[in-house]
Amino acid sequence: MSLSQQKKESRVYRTIPYALSLSRIPLAVTIILLSGQTELRRYVVTLSIFIVAMASDGLDGYLARRWGTYSELGYALDSMGDRAIHLALMLVFLLRYSFHPVFIWLIVFRDLSICSVQMLSKEWRSKTARMRPLFLFHATTLRIWLGLFLLRDGFRVFSGSDRLDTPWFGAIQMTTIYITILVAYYGLVRSFAWLASTNSESG
Repeated sequence: MSLSQQKKESRVYRTIPYALSLSRIPLAVTIILLSGQTELRRYVVTLSIFIVAMASDGLDGYLARRWGTYSELGYALDSMGDRAIHLALMLVFLLRYSFHPVFIWLIVFRDLSICSVQMLSKEWRSKTARMRPLFLFHATTLRIWLGLFLLRDGFRVFSGSDRLDTPWFGAIQMTTIYITILVAYYGLVRSFAWLASTNSESG
């Protein structure tokens, strides 16, 4: 294989994971555009988008690792795609179920704070690799919380009533988001602690 062919193949291998990550942004916009009246077709499309988005999130990382094309740009695009989907669903469910907006503020503020740490240190991702399970746990519990709202939507669409508007289901949702936020801010505190210790050592 010639050098030009190798470069072309390398670009293809990089482009596919990037495209998968970026695809979640228009999918998120579609979720918002479909956020009007809850009815069968809109619900099916929204649920399908959620499933496709979660599948693409796993696939882009898998392909990047398999092809050895994992990069800072890929990491950034993956994060952008994830947050686009999460924020779209949170805004839709905020309007639909009127939960307290402080939950969205806490999640968005944490994400912005993590981005600030990353901007202050190029070594953040490599040096905090041990915290990756913590970040994955946070993302998983957040998606479970969003999935519970989709489940509630499903009951409303197929049964014609909000059968999950019960104290026990509300308790499950609240417990899930509390755990999500606690884990998220624990990771944030550890990130800032690492950054502070790094700065003190260099100073």
